[in-house]
Amino acid sequence: MEITPIVLMNTLLQNVQTQYQRIGQLQEEASTGQRFQVPSDSPSRVTATMNLNTALAQTKAYETAATQAQNWLNTTSGALQNMQQIWQNVLNIAVEASNNTLTATDREALAIQVQQAQKALGQLLNTRYEGTYIFNGYNSQTAPISSSGTTNFPTSQQLQTFQIGESSSVTVNLTGNENVGQPSGSNYFATIYNDLSGLQLAITQGASASQTYISTLKTDQSYLSTAQSIVGGRLERVNQTKTQLQSLSFNLNQTIAQISGANMASVTVQLAQEEQAYQAALQSGAQILPLSLLNFIHP
Repeated sequence: MEITPIVLMNTLLQNVQTQYQRIGQLQEEASTGQRFQVPSDSPSRVTATMNLNTALAQTKAYETAATQAQNWLNTTSGALQNMQQIWQNVLNIAVEASNNTLTATDREALAIQVQQAQKALGQLLNTRYEGTYIFNGYNSQTAPISSSGTTNFPTSQQLQTFQIGESSSVTVNLTGNENVGQPSGSNYFATIYNDLSGLQLAITQGASASQTYISTLKTDQSYLSTAQSIVGGRLERVNQTKTQLQSLSFNLNQTIAQISGANMASVTVQLAQEEQAYQAALQSGAQILPLSLLNFIHP
């Protein structure tokens, strides 16, 4: 093949154009911080990045669900703690009412205190999280304790769950039908609420009736304690899962950055080298082909 000025010119222009395109690509990487701008720049990296972004989006969704479950369970745990404080006060009242020296006026005052404790308990049983009554199962828009003081709890387990993993979910609500040692078929929330009505009556009946009721109150207290343990176990699991999800999200973000992100130090060096090579190619071309178009584009 004869090497003519036209062949040299075409070869030189092709090389210059290739270098110019490479400079443009490096400039894009430097300005955007990404190794590729369109899929054709690096099909394998684009595919890997898309898969990782899908995994990251799913992980973030589970993380959001875990946060919601965490908030629900924290709300439930707080309500139960307050219930147990009420119950300790009620036990103290029952012990005081077991004293034979109390007058009818004293007993009436104690009965009023129990009545007030029952109202406070009703408010806690009507606790809501984001507008949902947390102790009333699927009937989440109806208060478990009505304004007249009647109970409206579910008669069976009606679970509210959050998906916190591909094959992992957590129950966040209590319905009063969990197994906390109560008689089969009874709702322990309804039981403890109604037992305060019974205590009011026992206090007015005298010391003996009040003394007898203490064992009932202690049984009710054990229900609340067990329910708190159930919530605590669920909350611990959610906390651990959320920590794992946060760690996974961080690792996925790091991997995506490594695959799709440009190495700015390397890009800067390569860009400088390519620009020098480009200028050298133009200069050498202008010398080799003095009558070529390169005379006009040489800076």
